[in-house]
Amino acid sequence: MPGLGLGHACGLVMAVGASLAFATARAGILGGLAPDDLIFARFLVAGLVMLPFLLHWGLPDLAGIGWRRGCILALTGGPLFAILQTGGYAFAPLAHGAVIAPSTVTIVSTIAAGLFLGERLTRAHLSGAALVLAGILLIGWHGIAADNGMPASWIGDLMFGASSLLWATFTLLLRAWRVEAARATAVVSVMSCVLASPIYLAVRGIDHLAALPVGPIVVQGLTQGLIQGVITIMAYSKAVALLGVSRAVLFPAIVPAVSVVIGIPLVGEIPDAVQIAGILTVSVGLLTAVGVLGLPATPPRAATGGPPPLSPPASLHNPAPKPAGPSEETP
Repeated sequence: MPGLGLGHACGLVMAVGASLAFATARAGILGGLAPDDLIFARFLVAGLVMLPFLLHWGLPDLAGIGWRRGCILALTGGPLFAILQTGGYAFAPLAHGAVIAPSTVTIVSTIAAGLFLGERLTRAHLSGAALVLAGILLIGWHGIAADNGMPASWIGDLMFGASSLLWATFTLLLRAWRVEAARATAVVSVMSCVLASPIYLAVRGIDHLAALPVGPIVVQGLTQGLIQGVITIMAYSKAVALLGVSRAVLFPAIVPAVSVVIGIPLVGEIPDAVQIAGILTVSVGLLTAVGVLGLPATPPRAATGGPPPLSPPASLHNPAPKPAGPSEETP
C-alpha cells in the first residue's frame, strides 16, 4: 500500500538524518564544542527556517494547532528533551545513552499505543521490536559492561530515561491529536528557538558565541538544525501519522545501529564483532516488524472497544484530516 511505503520511507529518512546528526555531534564535541553549543545551533537554525511557514499558517492560533497543544508539543519534543538527552552524557558514558534512550522509547511507546490508542500489535511487529531491542543491547554492550569510572552514571541514566519518556509522549500526542507533520515541526522549532536561544545567550554570553570556530558551528547548524531539527522531525511526524506509534517508533530505535555505520568515516570508530552482530540484529528486527521478513505487518487498527483508528487504513484512501484547530485545545 502506498501509504505504508511512504511511511516506511519517512521513517528511514528520520533514522538516517538523526544518525547523521548524532555522529556529527560526536565529532563536534570531540573537536571542542560543548553540548549546549549544539543545542543552540539546532534550535536557532530550525526556528529560523520554520518561522516563515508558521507565520504563513497563522501565529495567533499556532498554525491551527492551538497554544496549549503547541506548548505541550514544544515541552515534550523541544529544549527540555534535548537538554536531558545531551546532559546525560556529562554523567554517563555514550553507550548508556545509546541503549537506554531508544529502548525506553520503543517499549513505552509500543505499550502505550496498544493500551491508549488501540493499535493492534501483530506477532511480526512484537518479534521485530524484540530483535531491535536485542540488537541495541549488543551495540552498547561493551560500554555498559565496562568499568567506566563514572560513579554518578545513574544520574545520567535517569536523564536518558526522562528524555525518552518525553519523546514517547511527543510521539503519542502527534498520533492522538492528528497533528500535521509540517505544522508540528514549525511549532516545535519556533517555540524551541524562542525558549532556548535567550537562555543560551544569557548563560554563555555573546563573547563565547563569537569565539566559536565558524566552520564547525556552521556544520552543526546544518546537521543539528536543518537535518535533525526540521527534516527528521517532519519525516518522523509523517511516519507516525501513516504507520501508527508502535511501528514508527522502531525507526528511532535503529539510530544507534545507523550511527555506528555513519561514524566510521566521520569519527573513525570501527565497530567490533559484537557491534556488527548488533547492527545485523537490528536490521533483521526492523525488516521483520515492517513485514519484509516473515509474516506481513498489517497497518495499525483500533482494538475492539478502543478509540477509532487515527490513520491508515482510512487515511490511505481519503485526504489527510485537517490539523486540529484552537477550538480543539483540550488534550
